[in-house]
Amino acid sequence: MKFDTVIGLEIHAELSTKTKVFCTCSAEFGGAPNTHICPVCTGQPGALPIINRAAVEYAIRAGLAFGCEINRYSRFDRKNYFYPDLPKAYQISQLDLPLCINGKLELSTGNVVRINRIHLEEDAGKLVHDDYHGQSWADYNRCSVPLIEIVTEPDIKSAEEAAEVVSKIGLYLKYLGVCDAKMQEGSIRADVNISLKPAGSEKLGDRAELKNMNSMRSIIRAIEYEVERQAEIIEDGGVVKQETRRFDDAMGTTSPMRTKENANDYRYFPEPDVLAVTFTEEDIENTRKKIPLLPHERVEKYVNEYKLTEEDARVITLEKYLSDFYDETVAVYPQYKSVANLFLTEIMRRVKDSEAEEIPFSAEAFAKVVEMADKNTVNRNDAKSIIRIMFEEGGDPMDIAKANNFIVTVDTGAIAEFVDKLLAEKADLVEDYHNGKTNVFGFFMGQATRALQGKATPKAIKEYLEQALNK
Repeated sequence: MKFDTVIGLEIHAELSTKTKVFCTCSAEFGGAPNTHICPVCTGQPGALPIINRAAVEYAIRAGLAFGCEINRYSRFDRKNYFYPDLPKAYQISQLDLPLCINGKLELSTGNVVRINRIHLEEDAGKLVHDDYHGQSWADYNRCSVPLIEIVTEPDIKSAEEAAEVVSKIGLYLKYLGVCDAKMQEGSIRADVNISLKPAGSEKLGDRAELKNMNSMRSIIRAIEYEVERQAEIIEDGGVVKQETRRFDDAMGTTSPMRTKENANDYRYFPEPDVLAVTFTEEDIENTRKKIPLLPHERVEKYVNEYKLTEEDARVITLEKYLSDFYDETVAVYPQYKSVANLFLTEIMRRVKDSEAEEIPFSAEAFAKVVEMADKNTVNRNDAKSIIRIMFEEGGDPMDIAKANNFIVTVDTGAIAEFVDKLLAEKADLVEDYHNGKTNVFGFFMGQATRALQGKATPKAIKEYLEQALNK
């Protein structure tokens, strides 16, 4: 049988607020276990939650970026369930009146994935298991850290598309400044709902949900395994159970956790301790003004205004801090292509090699290196060496150039001496040049450039070489 794969995602993204969503405890990642807690986030009797205004604004910012409608009236609900990482036995979330609805995200495949909703809720704590001793510990630092849940429609058609959705949403959230999207720290993770249906059919099959996927590689492997598992069940005449499953990264397999819950299983009811949230048009417009240029808009700007290739523009915008650094550099030295060339060959390579998440020198310093190379103060190779030294040791570009004898001086006497000698030694090639084989000019140019490195600019060498050959 042939099947169509149907995938929907629930993406959980922790917001980068300083404090938690319903109390003033720090929302910072890490810290000693159970040090970022208080009576409110641990659900002590009589402790009342108060909504974090910044968290609401961040959620609205995300909604606007994905083209969502913003509900002018939104409220919170209690989602009741007991699990040891949720000490008050319910989660404050949103059910029927979320902050944002009806958005969309366009993929590189041309597929447009609809976003059903974006709602704001509190995160749960974290359990640490010691299987060897049969013990578990609860760390409640993460309890009540604000997160948004971005729920897509089942429009995704493959494992690769699912990974692109998570990656693209994470990138947009970083550009918006609302989430650092560090999957390794759990600040963005995805629940993946997968089902199969006969090819061309409109009727959806029963789905399995894979919980808390926290890497692109795991998402792809888990979906591929689950598609194969479900196909085998259906082809053997069985029925796929609607259930929640966990993915074993080491084995590359999924296994059952529990029966998939529906909304009525959680006994939702309106949260009595948190006021409803209302917005005016002015509130929404003020939030819209805080949205920076998003990746696709920066690509468009780089291509149309700066005349970069689309591929180069896309590479520069792969990370917000890289795109910001490029923008800061061209603001100082607006030679867009020269900056992009050294940026793509040297900055990107060294960032990748070092796995750095920031560039250890200023955009002004990088702009100075590019300008020095453009003006032949140093040659291109030495400009690359300056960037390497700045990455490894720091320092001012001009000071580095002087200390390493990278400054190019034009010694016309040295040019004439070397070129005249070279042409005399290679008289046969000079004759070839005069007979129309002009490609030998590149040979002469290469020999002279290497020999005169630091004593002459390529431009000066080229001018003298042309003059000497055409005498």
